[in-house]
Amino acid sequence: MSDHRYDKLTVPDDSAANCVYLNIPGKGHILLHRAPEEYPESAKVFEKLKDHMLIPIACTELEKIDGSLTCTSVLINKTSEL
Repeated sequence: MSDHRYDKLTVPDDSAANCVYLNIPGKGHILLHRAPEEYPESAKVFEKLKDHMLIPIACTELEKIDGSLTCTSVLINKTSEL
């Protein structure tokens, strides 16, 4: 349902690849990603995304119960009427 072209970004930690991309009108490109305290090498890769607002999220406690960033997200399809 998106008109956005996606690019591939490779991070050294598989769990750090679990992130959420948001394209919010008036705010731009936003990436919710795992915190640098959890995956410092992967955080360095995310920091190269200069066109994105980066929001690090700590998920260490969620990971203990096999949860991840996308497992705890609710994605809502916003219609033009809202």
